[in-house]
Amino acid sequence: MFKLRSIWLTLLICVCTGLLVAQERFPLRPIAVIVPYQAGGSTEVFTRLVSEELAVLLRQPVIIEPKPGASGSIGARFVSVAKSDGYTLLANTPQQIMYDAMFRNLPFETTKDFKPVGLLGSAPLLVVTAASSPYKSFRDVLEAAKTRTVTYASGATGSLPHLTGERIALQGNLKMTHIPFPGAAPALVNVLGGHVDLLYSSATIVLPQIKSGKLRALAVTTRERMADLPDVPTIGESGLTGFDVTSWYGLWAPKETPEAIVKLLNEALRTASQSPALRKRMTDMSASPGALTSEQFANFIERERQVWMTVIRNAGLKPEQ
Repeated sequence: MFKLRSIWLTLLICVCTGLLVAQERFPLRPIAVIVPYQAGGSTEVFTRLVSEELAVLLRQPVIIEPKPGASGSIGARFVSVAKSDGYTLLANTPQQIMYDAMFRNLPFETTKDFKPVGLLGSAPLLVVTAASSPYKSFRDVLEAAKTRTVTYASGATGSLPHLTGERIALQGNLKMTHIPFPGAAPALVNVLGGHVDLLYSSATIVLPQIKSGKLRALAVTTRERMADLPDVPTIGESGLTGFDVTSWYGLWAPKETPEAIVKLLNEALRTASQSPALRKRMTDMSASPGALTSEQFANFIERERQVWMTVIRNAGLKPEQ
């Protein structure tokens, strides 16, 4: 009996030691980053910009897995119930912190079921229209929307492009109707086809169509003009004084993920943000890498949440079933 107990204790010690080593050596296998939207959208594009450097730093493949549906909440739900071991992460837009205002029966809690890891980066939003559109400037849009309804597309209800349109309509007291699509790609197709007047989109998605002449850029949502499109005015310059919105993309882990793993992932993100290759790729797409600690990111998203919850409330938007 004593001998069996000794063997059992030895095995237990080996297993525990192995688990400790495994934690110290994280990661030991590929990491899946869930993108909760259609492939080809701005979130996937942005995540891919960063994933190459992350894979090198972590010495493991970083696999991007789109899981679209229900304005991104299906993919978010998948991560919320995933094992809290650092191997399943969520890449999302500001929509991640606004789900509970947009859905009545949400299968997770936006602030309690996830742990903020870090900021992937940010990019301006552009207001674009088809090259054949009668709108030649954003001032034309503002003037038209005083007397008739102007439609605008986005890739999801409750997304930052959607709420940017709501914020513009509120500030200008304008008639604007949101047309949601299941992803940025179909939204773009419908604007190119002239079925919807405008598209609010991350610059990373629409720059190729602007440069090819298929889309006309009417305005940029940030306070300053874009270096890539110096002739495109800001929304503030176009008539809505003080307007300033930047699109950003973050990384979250399941809520019980150990702090040591969150810290390691965050350090990898911040180290990647200093990579000359990554900075060039971001600059080429008018984007900027993120460099916030996980604590700074948590504070940042709480401030953002308060801003956009106010917009949701003032716009009278009601949660969907």
